[in-house]
Amino acid sequence: MTVQEGEVEQTQCNCCGKPTTVVTGYLTSGDYSAGWYTVGVTLDAPGHLPLLRLYIGDWSEGAGPDERWGFRIGIDGDGPQLVDWSAEDRSEAAPVFTPLDRAQVLGTPMERQIFTLVERILTQDSRL
Repeated sequence: MTVQEGEVEQTQCNCCGKPTTVVTGYLTSGDYSAGWYTVGVTLDAPGHLPLLRLYIGDWSEGAGPDERWGFRIGIDGDGPQLVDWSAEDRSEAAPVFTPLDRAQVLGTPMERQIFTLVERILTQDSRL
């Protein structure tokens, strides 16, 4: 699996208006696109941890939400941790991908795969 760095966007935090940097990246395996991610970091905002959003599955034109999954991973001093999706975000995502929460991942074979991808992203994306 290879991490390819993508765009960098400067925006504002939705809840506090502080400057936020969002980096995008892509996960590939040979010619196969395995997924993509964003990491948002809000500076000078206590309680705002970096948030990695990881999207995996089939993102081709004909695929649907049952073939695509999204994860939210908060990053703090203890390392990456799965974070549940809010009801609003879950509703917005449903037509495009299946948002998975902690209870749907922890203790399953997917858990190791997700954290392996997260580790790869955090160590191979030079912007993080």
